Amino acid sequence: MAKNMQNTAYRKIDVDAFDPEKYDENEEGTETPGLGPDERAVVSMLNTNRNLEALQASLLSPPFKTKNQAMKDKSTQLVAKVLQAFKSSEIEAAVQRLSIEEGDILMKYVFKAMEILADPAVCQSLLAWHSQLVAKFGLGCIIRVMTNRQRL
Repeated sequence: MAKNMQNTAYRKIDVDAFDPEKYDENEEGTETPGLGPDERAVVSMLNTNRNLEALQASLLSPPFKTKNQAMKDKSTQLVAKVLQAFKSSEIEAAVQRLSIEEGDILMKYVFKAMEILADPAVCQSLLAWHSQLVAKFGLGCIIRVMTNRQRL
């Protein structure tokens, strides 16, 4: 045995600071609190047929920071409702107006909606959105969503 087992002065690095569970990819902070989209505003936009504005409003504040899974599922259902409001001919034009960040968030919602919603009509709509997102943003969109630690 070593003679200086009790001496820990040689430890200069706090190894607990490198815990992967405490890692925050966006340490510089974000403007959005991450509490989910404003449901009343999104629904009112849908009722007045402003689908693109409703889509952008629903992607504005995704609930990444909350641990309440019910809130995340409710926001996913709201985004799925927005996506179903689009006609199939309008999907491509809507995707073309999205930024890369919005496309990644939307892809997360598409994957989560495929997981929690089992209706075939919803899944058909989600697959149409998925194909248009891949067409615009490429496979990198899928990879960024799968490797991102912020989950819905």
